Amino acid sequence: MNSFRKYALIGVVTAGMAVTSLAVFARPEKCDARYRDPAQAAAWIQRRQAELHDKLKLDAAQEVAWQDFNKQMQPSMSRGMQDSAQWSSLHAPERMEQMLAAMKMREGKMADRIAAVKTFYTVLSPEQQSVFDAQFAGHKRHLPAGT
Repeated sequence: MNSFRKYALIGVVTAGMAVTSLAVFARPEKCDARYRDPAQAAAWIQRRQAELHDKLKLDAAQEVAWQDFNKQMQPSMSRGMQDSAQWSSLHAPERMEQMLAAMKMREGKMADRIAAVKTFYTVLSPEQQSVFDAQFAGHKRHLPAGT
């Protein structure tokens, strides 16, 4: 009888964990709407840019740098995804090559953004740099462990 209870308890716990994991992955409402709708994403970006602009209190001389910074920071709204029929016709190594090419493209875009941030950062006063740093402090969660 003791072993039966033990196995029953293990079964119940395992089933509970399975149901919980399925519930976590089956919650599409947890996905922020701005990632699904390009118009909402654009509106969110514009709102964030306006907030940062107001916080920085830029002078007239810095406005040109701000405009250049915003142009260079605009995301491309196209994901560059292939249609599913074309993707499913590829073999695993070809898919991996496609993913690597997309990753290299994103890496190039990130390098361009870093250059834009560095250029804009140099025209800011130390106080404005502190505000700018605080605005992007939330991005530290994306850093790899140990950095």
